[in-house]
Amino acid sequence: MKKSQIWGMNQQNHQLKIWAGLITLYLVWGSTYLALRFVVETVPSMMASGFRNLIAGTILFIFSIISKKYQKPTRKMLFTTIVTGFLMLTFGNGLFTIAAKWIPSSFSALFSAIGPVLLVSLLWLINHEKPNLRVIAGAFLGIVGVGILMTLKSLALKGYEQYYMLGVLFLFLAIFAWNFGVVIVKRAMIFDFHASQISGMQMMTGGIFSLMISLGLGEFNHFDFSIIQPKAYLSFIYLVVFGSSLAFLVFNWLSKVTSPTLVATYTYVNPLVAMILGSLFAGESLHPLMLLAGAIIITAVILITTARNKTTVENT
Repeated sequence: MKKSQIWGMNQQNHQLKIWAGLITLYLVWGSTYLALRFVVETVPSMMASGFRNLIAGTILFIFSIISKKYQKPTRKMLFTTIVTGFLMLTFGNGLFTIAAKWIPSSFSALFSAIGPVLLVSLLWLINHEKPNLRVIAGAFLGIVGVGILMTLKSLALKGYEQYYMLGVLFLFLAIFAWNFGVVIVKRAMIFDFHASQISGMQMMTGGIFSLMISLGLGEFNHFDFSIIQPKAYLSFIYLVVFGSSLAFLVFNWLSKVTSPTLVATYTYVNPLVAMILGSLFAGESLHPLMLLAGAIIITAVILITTARNKTTVENT
């Protein structure tokens, strides 16, 4: 077999692996919104986020050692994983988990679709990657869609209407922190380390910080194990094994081998999965304006993530 044929087959296999990873993110992270809602119905938010990430991170870290993928971390790697672990998991996942107590899972998933808009903005500000007109148009549409979502106070979960705008703010800050972490990891170029080690260290860091905050908020003092519902236990296990351990490992691997904007395509598939599951298993209503906002946001994300890479990088 010729070298060119072997190279072509390797490229094809590599592309198949990338798409397998993307489909994993589409389905798994699309279903975590509902699972998260079931958990926080009876478990304090920061406590749930902390234990979820600490357990999943420990699993991944041990896996990196057993599989002999572990390398002695450099100062740069330690600093990057600690900072991004706090940003993406303590701050990002933590605030998202808090908001899940007030806002339907389908709404949270739709709102999360603004991730690529924020990512493009951050890459422009930090990496000086100028977006083309198509990307700018997509960013504008994304802002319009989010503006519509912000008016739908009636969608707040029953009894939590007064927390609706705070929940929206928490969602925005969570998504911003997550994508800021993505940019930092990409810029730090620490991908000589295996994804399981990077993910494990990030999640353990995020989990420890989250539990410290939970302790400071007094969540442990008022928590009663007896009120936890069976679906909360099952949902928590699902979040740890699939939503965190598997999906976050896949996410970091994809961040290593392909562009951030391609990885971000999960944000316009996740809402569809979340809306279907939320409607079927949690009785979440699909408000017409929410569907309109979702269509606008998803169109915006498609414009951004399918735009040709014509960005210009300036030297500072």
